Amino acid sequence: MASDRILRRGLPILLAVCILALCAGQATARGPAISDIQPYDTIFVYEEGLNLTQLRNATTDNPITALRKYQGDNPEKSLIKSIPVTDDTNFEVQDLLVGGEYGTYYAFSPKDGVTGQVMIRKPEIFLDVVLASPYHNERLEGLSVSENTRIAFKVVCPDVGAFYTTDGVYPATVDIVVTHPGGAETTAIGGMNLAGLNVSSTRFYTDDPGRPGPIALSGLREVGTYTVRAKWSEPAAFDAYAPDSEPVTFTVGKRVGIETGTPTPTPTATATPTPTVTTPVPTTAAPTTAATAVTATETATPTTVPPATTPTATPLPVWAAVAALGVAFSLIGRRR
Repeated sequence: MASDRILRRGLPILLAVCILALCAGQATARGPAISDIQPYDTIFVYEEGLNLTQLRNATTDNPITALRKYQGDNPEKSLIKSIPVTDDTNFEVQDLLVGGEYGTYYAFSPKDGVTGQVMIRKPEIFLDVVLASPYHNERLEGLSVSENTRIAFKVVCPDVGAFYTTDGVYPATVDIVVTHPGGAETTAIGGMNLAGLNVSSTRFYTDDPGRPGPIALSGLREVGTYTVRAKWSEPAAFDAYAPDSEPVTFTVGKRVGIETGTPTPTPTATATPTPTVTTPVPTTAAPTTAATAVTATETATPTTVPPATTPTATPLPVWAAVAALGVAFSLIGRRR
């Protein structure tokens, strides 16, 4: 029957799709050490001491002499950028040589041509100041907040948090540096130590489980404007060369602002009666109603924290796609 024929022809196609999915997979961690680079790994500008020998041709084992970027990520097209590799056992990703041309690079050997491939990215870090959980979607940058407020910092490292890992270990760390109104700089605020925070995900908050916790602004010594930035502390090359996050500011003032606790009741003002001269009148005057002052209190609304970013899937090798499609077409041909 027609439905049986469609089912039989669809099975090889389904098999090919499964093969493609298995080949695509998620990005694997580096290994066995963070400096050991495997095919399809992501490396970062400013990294030092990288071992690229796993990108060599497995049969000839000839050293890699360059990392090359091609138009459309296709080695058959024109060359865009070539980064020399003088020693593939101890390679440094120099920002000057990359020149802002991030993306897919192919390992090259004069005797073997193109071998493995890697991704070159920039180690970026972003910081924001927000209300403490569960109000993480309430941003405080540039606002004036009450001393009764509890806050947290949001740290985003989209690529380092996804790819700079080996054997379940995420060795990169960041410091959050706070500049007080008087100009003093510190990594401690409100009794919390914000130095050496481990970058184990693409995004985290400083009051997440296992992190320092929420920061009570009542513990600060000064009122005024605070400036905060995130900077790399590990690896040492990131600390030395990778840029800090853009600074964010917030102001702590002695007034009612954005709070996460219970608002303090505001006393009701009552009008004071004014003495008047009594004049005989034929009718009784209407009673005077005391005016009542109403104070509005703004309360933050809890919001649901969006899920953490999923690491980007590793690009599928061209040979795997061609092989899978070949299997599918050959099986379809046999069933006709």
